[in-house]
Amino acid sequence: MKARIFGAGSIGNHLSNALRNFDYEVEVIDIDKNALNRMRNEIYPSRYGCWDQSIKLLEEPSQDHVDLEVIGTPPDTHAEILTKRININKAKCWLVEKPFTIPSKEHIKELESNIIKHKKNIFIGYNHSLSKPFLDLVKDLDLDEEPTKIACSWSEHWGGIFKAHPWLSGPDDSYLGFKNRGGGALMEHSHGLHLLMLLFEKYRLKIENINSSIIMDKNCNYDKKTYLSFKFKEADIPSFYVTDVISNEINKSIEIENKHNSYKIIFGSENGTSDTYIKKNNFLEITKKYKKSRADDFIQEIKFVDNYLKNNSNDDEIKNINCDLGLKVAAVCANIFENNSSYIT
Repeated sequence: MKARIFGAGSIGNHLSNALRNFDYEVEVIDIDKNALNRMRNEIYPSRYGCWDQSIKLLEEPSQDHVDLEVIGTPPDTHAEILTKRININKAKCWLVEKPFTIPSKEHIKELESNIIKHKKNIFIGYNHSLSKPFLDLVKDLDLDEEPTKIACSWSEHWGGIFKAHPWLSGPDDSYLGFKNRGGGALMEHSHGLHLLMLLFEKYRLKIENINSSIIMDKNCNYDKKTYLSFKFKEADIPSFYVTDVISNEINKSIEIENKHNSYKIIFGSENGTSDTYIKKNNFLEITKKYKKSRADDFIQEIKFVDNYLKNNSNDDEIKNINCDLGLKVAAVCANIFENNSSYIT
């Protein structure tokens, strides 16, 4: 099995390691020689112990046919690279890092028209939806029983991102500091919004309206904090989402309640060494901890993609990261930004 990765940054390193765990031949492409050298000499060995000599580092992609192409470049380049690679037809499947693309309705519409024939083979890197606690949660839910609350928080100071990217001095040095390029809290932390969209679909909840409150940076380039409340067409269910890049206390969690049970997942609990799933009713509380490392998030993701490639699996779990939902998340963000003219700075 062979894979080609575009982008030698943090995501390129994580997914190279994950693919090597499944014995893929890996080539990494980056037009920046410094990025390739940084991957070989700094990022990869510091994370995984030593450099893997079998990984090929290239400034231009080879002409080899591969099983998987990964796009781990900034979000405002995803559409162009993906469309080009589909037309070149050198891969069976594509995995695009989240967010799928920039929050622009016109751009999203054009992207969808360019990939429509290949959508079933395009996946987006929302790997929390493939995590063991989330898959257990979905199995435990009684989808016939209407929820009384659905809420999600994805709050974390993005100092951790810059620690993992020491060559960046701050948000202005990359797409991160520009919402129109796919940065800011709502787009960069869109894992939580993706999980909500997944649950809305499973409960067959159709969004009628989204109320938003957005706190922008002083230059109005990106959202520091965004709060959303959802109104559904045929159900009165309180549903909320809050995300930010300014909270020192990390809160990445999702909660669901119905008349009889409550469910909660805390992602990255115990200083990031586990995920915690809590299920309780009036009589019993069950807490499960899932030990993991940051590398495990990507290994779990590649496990499902690898299974799809080898077995052409169409189970519900791989559909969690299909590009249809990635497009929907980007479209929701586009609607919020394009319809909200009262930003707070």
